[in-house]
Amino acid sequence: MVPQRTWPLTDAVLVLARKAAHSRTYELAEAGREAEARLLQPLQAALVGLVSAGKSTLLNALLETSVAPTAGGECTRVLYTFKHGRWKTATVLPRDNSDPLALPFDGTRLSSKLPLPHRQVDRVQVKLPAELLEQVTLLDTPGLASTNLDTSAVTQELLTSDTLDAARAADALIFCINTPLKDAEAEAVQLFRSGRAGLRLTGGTAVAVLTKADLLAQPDRLTHDRRATWKKATDLAHRLSTDHADLFADVLPVIGLLAETALTGAIRGYHARLLGALAEAWSPEDTAPVLLHENLFYEQDGPGETRERRELVALLGLFGIGTVLDELREGAPATTTKITEIALEASGFKGMRESLRIQLGSRADVMKSGAQLSILLDKAQAAGEQDIFNDAQKLLDRPEMFELKVFGLAKLLASGRVAPPPGLADQAWILLSTGLPRVSGQEAAGKAREWREWAMLTNLEGQAMARVMVRAWQLAAQGGTG
Repeated sequence: MVPQRTWPLTDAVLVLARKAAHSRTYELAEAGREAEARLLQPLQAALVGLVSAGKSTLLNALLETSVAPTAGGECTRVLYTFKHGRWKTATVLPRDNSDPLALPFDGTRLSSKLPLPHRQVDRVQVKLPAELLEQVTLLDTPGLASTNLDTSAVTQELLTSDTLDAARAADALIFCINTPLKDAEAEAVQLFRSGRAGLRLTGGTAVAVLTKADLLAQPDRLTHDRRATWKKATDLAHRLSTDHADLFADVLPVIGLLAETALTGAIRGYHARLLGALAEAWSPEDTAPVLLHENLFYEQDGPGETRERRELVALLGLFGIGTVLDELREGAPATTTKITEIALEASGFKGMRESLRIQLGSRADVMKSGAQLSILLDKAQAAGEQDIFNDAQKLLDRPEMFELKVFGLAKLLASGRVAPPPGLADQAWILLSTGLPRVSGQEAAGKAREWREWAMLTNLEGQAMARVMVRAWQLAAQGGTG
């Protein structure tokens, strides 16, 4: 999700943090030490969502292993921190700072039984040799709006904490949602931005994921066209992205169950054989009504016992089963490898992962450094350390920090207070979603001229937007703004 890259802003803020750590003012020195510790760690992204929003399923897909506990109980009421390590280990860290306790694995998955009551657990720290974790630390949070108040409280503590404790502070959110966006979900995002390091979240540092896209738009009952289902899901994601641009940089559809099944290699030979037999036994006309409800699928005459069919539903869902059967009837071989490929393609995971790479990966440097710089700036001003304050101001003026100004465009566009003409508005949305493409100096000058001309006809907020877009096109001519 996050490519190997240099970190010019992070490195520059790191120098400032080390300078602040030697301040005679305790608060500034402590902020400097904490900022240094945080900047030396990977980007931290918190997976957040309501109970049963599909967080664990998405996490397993991202890590390409079935590691996250999905059973109910106390294991789902604590914070899990997933970091990179040479060996697979899991450690329970008690709240009273007593000795850590080992948490065993049930196969590849973490045990659902904690060695302590959840109230006594600070977090579970998991280390895995997963490539993704070399670049990102993932925080799997308890479900929001839980019937258990303690569970939601842990997530809110994570989101609103003003400390720079590396295990609790998140640089970005991956928010698992289902439509429509609930009040508790919007509130959680706003709580995240309300901390002292307010720069750590604007519209640009939170991405929403529709983890159950197949359930949001069912196939057309007349044509049984599953491609239309995915189009409905992507259209819905685009609409939510526009409606909630002040909260999220983008809303990405994915069928998390299919992605998890494919990427963890959960399809076995007997699953493939059963799917092949069903494809032969049932025509498309037979299949369509059967896949309208699980009970109908279990009860329909044909190959496979109820237990075996339940396994297919647990692995692929009804949409996934229908998609696989369609492909098998078109001539695809009923092998585990091919069915896994079909499931991964149908899940939309590849597109979602690439969008996450763009939204979080390419902006990781400014997300990490911006939050720490904001804190150091405040502490230096309070301490009267003018040299550190001036150094921080210079960093804010660097061209790379322009990304922070870009994040502010989303709220203006979503609120409707600023309404550029359609062509200009499209440019602004492209900047927010993927970044402007690299262009020639002549083309950039033409685009910038359009914005300056519009700025003369609009209000102060529109003029502020125009200045950002003019600068964005100038940077695009120098090498791109993505």
